[in-house]
Amino acid sequence: MKSEWKTEILEHVCQLITDGAHNSPKSVESGEYMASVKDFTDYGLDFSKCKLISENDYNLLKKQGCVPEINDILVGKDGARFFEDIIIYKQLERPALLSSIAILRPDQSIITPEFLYYTLRSPSVRQNVRENYGSGSAIPRIVLKDFKRMPISFPSIVEQRRITSILLVLDQKIQLNNEINKNLVV
Repeated sequence: MKSEWKTEILEHVCQLITDGAHNSPKSVESGEYMASVKDFTDYGLDFSKCKLISENDYNLLKKQGCVPEINDILVGKDGARFFEDIIIYKQLERPALLSSIAILRPDQSIITPEFLYYTLRSPSVRQNVRENYGSGSAIPRIVLKDFKRMPISFPSIVEQRRITSILLVLDQKIQLNNEINKNLVV
């Protein structure tokens, strides 16, 4: 029942809320990935056109917290598609990220990555963000301090897992159908 849900601000349900690098290191021919919002797909990052940076630049950005971990929620926070591109990071590659991507690391003792992901993708949360947390007229964006103060409602971990197990199956079917449709077109 919805009445058994808690509401907390995002800062209280995440171990980390940060973003990627605020500077863009020089590109190199061979090196480590550096991703931006242009590399988002519906279910991850596409590394085929990703910028490459030197190992030294990468290691510096990694120390600064600009590299996501598995189960982090990545959110495009700047530009025309702000708060549209949202993924649970599940890929083995460990790219450095540009500042246009927020990194949310859920405290999994409070909220599962999947539940946070589906909550952030819900139409009501997206509308709330656009109406109450977005800033910038030329380039729309959401700043980290606003991420931190966003309210998030959630049930118990058991109930979160029950809810997201259904949504994950639906997402897998959609992904499979998209792959089948892509192969039919070719």
